[in-house]
Amino acid sequence: MSNSSARRTPLPRRRDEAKALFRNAILDAAEHVFAKQGFHGARIQDIADHARIAVGTVYNHFEQKEDVLHALLEVRLEQMIGSLSPQPADPEPFDQKLTCCVIRTLQFVDAHRDFHQVALDCGLFAKGTASASNILKEKAVAHFEKLRATMLTLVNDGIQCGALRPMDPVPLARVLGGLIRSSSISMVMEQSHPDLEAEASLLVDLYLNGAGRADRPGRPRDESDLGER
Repeated sequence: MSNSSARRTPLPRRRDEAKALFRNAILDAAEHVFAKQGFHGARIQDIADHARIAVGTVYNHFEQKEDVLHALLEVRLEQMIGSLSPQPADPEPFDQKLTCCVIRTLQFVDAHRDFHQVALDCGLFAKGTASASNILKEKAVAHFEKLRATMLTLVNDGIQCGALRPMDPVPLARVLGGLIRSSSISMVMEQSHPDLEAEASLLVDLYLNGAGRADRPGRPRDESDLGER
C-alpha cells in the first residue's frame, strides 16, 4: 500500500462526516425557517430550499418535521449548556468567572436569535402556545433541566467560595437564570444589539450587588451585616 493510500480517510468515516454536514445544514436551515414562518407554517420543502438541498435529503435524516424540531432543540440547548459552563481558561475569582459565563451565553443568544425565537414560540424559555409546547419531547425537556443544573452548579461554586450567601442555592439559581433570560428575551423580541460584555458585566453586578445605591441611608456597608434571611 502506498503512503498516499494509507493517508486516505476511511470511506465509512467520510460518509459519517458527510452525513453530519448535511444534518447540520438541515438544522441551520430549520432554525431560520421555523423562526420566520412558525413551526406549523413551515414545510419540509421550505427547509430543503433554504438549505439548498433536495427534499429527499431531509427525509434521509428526519422522518417528519417534528423530528427536525426535536433535534434542533436538543443540539442548541446542549450548545447553550456549554456556553454557560465554566471553562479552564476562565479567571478564578467568582465574579470574573461568572461574567465570562454570562458573556458566552449572551454571545450564543446573539448568534442564534432564530433558535431563541423558536424556543420562545415553543414555550421553552417563556410561556408559548399550548400546541407548540406539546411538540417538545422528554429529551428536549431533559436538556433544559440540564441547563438549570449547570446554573445551580455555578451558584454552588459562588456559595462555597463565599461570593454568595450561604443559603438555599435554588432561589439563587432562579434569580441568576431570570436575569440572563430577561436579557436574552429582550435581545430577541426587541431586536436589540447591546454591547454584550457590558451587558454581562451589568447583569453580574446586579446579581452580586443589587440595584440599590451603595450610599443610600440604611444600607449596610458590609455584606456580612446582612446576615442570613
